[in-house]
Parts: sequence; structure tokens; C-alpha cells
Amino acid sequence: MEEKNGSSNEEAHSDKEKLDASLHKLKSYDLSQLLTVSRGDMSFVRSIVKMFIAKTPIYIDRITKEFESGRYHEMGEVAHQLKQSVYAMGINSMRVPVMAIILVGRNNTPDDDLPIHVVNLNRFAEIVIKELKTDFEF
Repeated sequence: MEEKNGSSNEEAHSDKEKLDASLHKLKSYDLSQLLTVSRGDMSFVRSIVKMFIAKTPIYIDRITKEFESGRYHEMGEVAHQLKQSVYAMGINSMRVPVMAIILVGRNNTPDDDLPIHVVNLNRFAEIVIKELKTDFEF
């Protein structure tokens, strides 16, 4: 869909070039699955990235609060909501902490590694969001 001033197509082309260039560097994310699903529609990819940047800190904050309150089942439910985005965007660094948090939530019993997983999820999310903001100029 083109905006009145034509900047949408230019923006999408510029984003695609940046994305192609980024694929040659080591990135904390891999949007190839999103590109496949969207059939190369960069406006779709851009909207998903923007949504990830906006919602992930909210999810992380909720996970942290539920962890600190000992509400492990609720913590796991929130992590489960985040899981889809993590996998769709190829964010491998966040997969292990998300799955570990989900499993603790299902069992409703913390393990010794839970604090590490919560900290790592937060740390990796910050890294990915910073990189996405830079790459997509948000």
C-alpha cells in the first residue's frame, strides 16, 4: 500500500536493503521466517518489528513482577505470550529463557536457574530491541 507521498515504497525498499545487509552481519535476530510468511512485504515485517519493540518490554516487566511475587503460573503464561514473537523473529538468545520460564510456570515450581533465566530474558530483549531500533531507524 502506497502512501500519498510515496514514502512507503521508498521506506520499504530502504528497509529491505538494510535487512539484506544485516543478514551478512551477525545479528541477534533472523527475520527470514517473517519475510517468507509475508512474501517479502517489508511494511508487514516493519509493523511486526515495531509491535515487538513496543510490547516486549511490557511482557518482560510482567514476567519480572510475577517472578518477584512468586506467581509462577502467571509468569509462565506471560512468557508463553512472548514465545510466538521470539520464535517468529528468530531470536535464538531468548528461546532458552522463555521456554525455561514457561516450564516453571506449567509446574508452578521454581528451580534454581529461574532467576538467571529472568535476568537473561531481560538482558537479551534489551539487546535485540536496541539492534532492531537501530536497523529499522525507530
